[in-house]
Amino acid sequence: MEATQYLRMVVVLLSLIIFSRLRFGASKSKGVSIKLIPIDSRESPLYQPNLTHHERVEKRVNITLAKAKLTKLRFTQNATFGDDKHMTALDRQYYFYIALMMIGHPIHFVYLMVDTGSHLTWTQCEPCISCFYQSCPIYDSQASPSYQKVNCDHPLCNYNEPQSPFQCVNGDCIYSLTYGGAPSVSGPTKGDFSMETFHFMNTEGGYEELTVLFGCSNDNGYFYFSDQPDNKISGILGLDTDPTSLVSQLHETTGDVFSYCIVPYDQFYPFDVHPHILRFGEDVQLLEGNIPTTKYITFVDRSAYFLDLIDISVGNYRLRLPSGSFDARLGNGFFIDSAAPFTTLTTSATTGLNIFELVTAAFSRYYDPFLVRLPTTGFHFNLCYMHRQDFRVFLSLTFHFRGADYEVQSRS
Repeated sequence: MEATQYLRMVVVLLSLIIFSRLRFGASKSKGVSIKLIPIDSRESPLYQPNLTHHERVEKRVNITLAKAKLTKLRFTQNATFGDDKHMTALDRQYYFYIALMMIGHPIHFVYLMVDTGSHLTWTQCEPCISCFYQSCPIYDSQASPSYQKVNCDHPLCNYNEPQSPFQCVNGDCIYSLTYGGAPSVSGPTKGDFSMETFHFMNTEGGYEELTVLFGCSNDNGYFYFSDQPDNKISGILGLDTDPTSLVSQLHETTGDVFSYCIVPYDQFYPFDVHPHILRFGEDVQLLEGNIPTTKYITFVDRSAYFLDLIDISVGNYRLRLPSGSFDARLGNGFFIDSAAPFTTLTTSATTGLNIFELVTAAFSRYYDPFLVRLPTTGFHFNLCYMHRQDFRVFLSLTFHFRGADYEVQSRS
């Protein structure tokens, strides 16, 4: 059984807001922000304007299922760390959010995939040994006077620890990361663990310069986005709880607080939505009044943001799941993942229950007497009904977390 460590972290269940030490109000923290672009925004480097509404929904479902599969692989496989390769889960096909980052002097713009489930932030760097294709210029470390390599004495260069992605070569700290698992492997990405100035938007409408540890990748294998004819993606932005993640590095400046918007899903809510803002510290905007919150839980050697989910309700019907159904000490648990657009529910909980089947059965018991169910199309929509114009009473889905309920409103 894994040892648990309860951090003072809460989530506001309107947008996602993380407080890991609750020093936000008392400290001299500042507010900084990053432009966050959903893949279906017109500003996204991966935007596909010719997709139909149904195709966009299918795309999001595929993103979610692929990410869930790789996350399960990450938590259950006996990872091998030979050949300097640290295995971590990465969806080979899609990610959901893209961050526009500003690094170095003069400022160089890079697009990075956003992942709350990974740690090291990295981008392709010149001079390249082997770099995948990107249409925009690759960041040149030698052209920036604020760039410097990290030596092996740095406390975050844990090259002596088991399963570490780092090695010490001629006094420099280098890394190698391989994402996914056979047959869908991306990478590896290799390079120098480095320091550079990153430029963030601040609360006054200007820019804040902060020194960030990141990966300067100059030797890269295959990544799916390099197949795009106009690829602009050059790396990954890691936001988990590991000490090397951007969130952990900014804690002295931002008080360990960050937030991003959970976009509502609606057929009439445009998929080509405007970019959001990933906010840190004082830039996080809290609503007035009594805001429902729930604490996060972290585990030794697991750096995801776990939530203590107690039960689920469909409409007024409460499933009354046995205690421990989502206990991460016994299984995968329930956690936030920015790379998955939709929520997934397990078919084999630690208590032996098929949670997904229990939820869909509750929905079908309600809708079957009133609506005509559509035949299964072979895709993942197993519970679809013919829309009836005069039917308006749709069910909500409620996640009962410890201390707070999150109601997913029904939509017609």
